Amino acid sequence: MRKPDSIIWFDRLFLGSMVLGALNFIFGWNALSAKITASPEFAATGFGTGFILVSAVIGMIINLVIWYFVSARGSKVAKWILTVFFAIGLLSIVNNLNNPLGPQGIQLGVTFVIALVQGAAIYMLFRPDSAAWFSRKPPVDPDTFR
Repeated sequence: MRKPDSIIWFDRLFLGSMVLGALNFIFGWNALSAKITASPEFAATGFGTGFILVSAVIGMIINLVIWYFVSARGSKVAKWILTVFFAIGLLSIVNNLNNPLGPQGIQLGVTFVIALVQGAAIYMLFRPDSAAWFSRKPPVDPDTFR
């Protein structure tokens, strides 16, 4: 079965948002490490920059696994897991606006762009042409009725 256009757009948008997220993390790493080392509250938890780095890598791996199940396998469960993660991410962005360790400046702007791109990717999963992808039923060929 050929991928519908909405799923192809989902691939482009979702993977593009992951690349943007990785670049945002890489370019903001020095500022984040400085904030972490200067924050006595964070140091008291016992977690350091290694924990943040490992968490980011694990998050990317989880996103790639979910993307695979949505894009290559047409899993409805993965689609809804991704949708819930997106909603949680939006709440996290709002909650982190006043967090001194959260993104600020350009990084915050890029975070909003990433959220918009991810929202567009999620939207593609709910378009009519992707319904056939998730039900694994090929669309009806219009030439059949001629």
